Amino acid sequence: MPYVYRCHRCRATSPPGTRHAAEDARREHRDVEHGGLAPDGERIVRVPGSTRHPDGRYVSTGGLLAGLVLLALAETVARLWGR
Repeated sequence: MPYVYRCHRCRATSPPGTRHAAEDARREHRDVEHGGLAPDGERIVRVPGSTRHPDGRYVSTGGLLAGLVLLALAETVARLWGR
């Protein structure tokens, strides 16, 4: 899930990245621009409209394969019991 660091005072925003990357950007910005102090209005926010993972809206390949294997197994068991 992408996060950005925003400094309200400077009107600066970091590029989207992980939460850890946003925290690093905050630390660096504080040191360089504010002498290590925390400016009012700064925050780390999740990018609106983003998912937890870029492929998070799709079914995982592993899950799909596991489902197909279970269906094949169920079909085999049903055929063996049906005879």
